[in-house]
Amino acid sequence: MRKIVNKPDLKMFVFYGLVLIPTFFLCYEKRNLSFFFVITAMLLTSVMEVPIYKLRTKKPEYSELEARRIGDFYGVQIVEEMQEDRERTYKTRVTLNMGGFIIPLFFSFYLLLNYTALILEIAMSILLMAAFSFLLSEVRAGVGIVIPTYAGIFAIPLGLILAPESGNTEIAGLIFVLAILGILLGILITLATLPKEEVGSAFFNIGGIGSFQSIFLISILALLIGTAA
Repeated sequence: MRKIVNKPDLKMFVFYGLVLIPTFFLCYEKRNLSFFFVITAMLLTSVMEVPIYKLRTKKPEYSELEARRIGDFYGVQIVEEMQEDRERTYKTRVTLNMGGFIIPLFFSFYLLLNYTALILEIAMSILLMAAFSFLLSEVRAGVGIVIPTYAGIFAIPLGLILAPESGNTEIAGLIFVLAILGILLGILITLATLPKEEVGSAFFNIGGIGSFQSIFLISILALLIGTAA
């Protein structure tokens, strides 16, 4: 079950781990290892959650078969969570994922120091990215807030528009900032507008289950753009 440490998705770990192997050599050649180490830390700590508060949300009315299928797809033990007690509501925990929220958030603020001349344009682009993420987000009963894996790709054209004359490294950092801050803000807006009486989950893992892959995919793409010749 989801606790402070989630059960890792082995297929995801293996896939992204294999992607990081050749990426390391690209970053080493381009002397851009700091970005690589941040993304590696994001992957390794994606199983860790930091609880922040609790609330009450409605339990879904899934059959056991439906709950098992959804749980298998998202790697969540919905059946066990639904059977924890006989109440019709969850004692929901809201948590911040270490690799999908805390590390990328702080790294984004660090990177922002390089773009002070574009701060107004960046703020507007983050709001646009947040609106885009909010529209794509879905509150899946028993799972939490789900963001499509491809959501962060919208930040690539935004970054290229804002800094067309910059080098690849600067553009990559800008794409990372826009994507991470936009997606995370979109998730927080979704959580703030959550219809608690209609849908619920035992956990809302912000940046974790349901949204980590969208965050990590755009991080990898930004890194690869930064190492392009």
